[in-house]
Amino acid sequence: MFNLTANCPIRHRKPRGQGASRRGEIIAAATRIFVEEGVAAATMRRIAAAVGVSPTALYVYFPDKEAILAAIASGWFAELLAALEASQNSSHDTVTQFRAGLRTYIEFGAARPDSYRLTFLAAPPPQSGGEPCSNIPEADSSFDILVSGVMAMMQEGRFRQDDPAKVAETIWAALHGLTILLIDQTSHLTTPKDVLIEAMLGMIISGFSTVNP
Repeated sequence: MFNLTANCPIRHRKPRGQGASRRGEIIAAATRIFVEEGVAAATMRRIAAAVGVSPTALYVYFPDKEAILAAIASGWFAELLAALEASQNSSHDTVTQFRAGLRTYIEFGAARPDSYRLTFLAAPPPQSGGEPCSNIPEADSSFDILVSGVMAMMQEGRFRQDDPAKVAETIWAALHGLTILLIDQTSHLTTPKDVLIEAMLGMIISGFSTVNP
């Protein structure tokens, strides 16, 4: 067995003002371990050793690995929200702006495979009451951009009238499925990524179009 702490000097809590840096180190190390070894197999002791701190010091920043997973998801959604907001150019027509947001989601997720997997495929289990362990405002805001885009398409008569949230969730299901394929199943895809994305966006637009029954 390898001695995980043999070459990792134990470092104590950073001086005041440097806690964010330590949190970043912990999240980076945990992300690598979660991906390489699986969330179930990872332990707080293993993560502490990788960072070079004692398990006790690690608990100062995160009470458990579920909290680290939540932090990974929160960081991913914060970056996604910024990318989505940047994609919404008010000088573009509604369809162009809507497509830009959908494309941004797919490309953003596919470019960050580890964070995407941990955010959606290794999410913390629900609490006993059935509610998610963490509420991420950036996730809600990101989804709100999609809902707003759907509503704009409906208002212009480009989409059939329907429940905007239901339509947005249906669209997200399609985006999520393609993103996962681009992350983990590229060997089974023969269509170039950009062509596949454009085909998916076209299918979404036409699927909710007013010209369809």
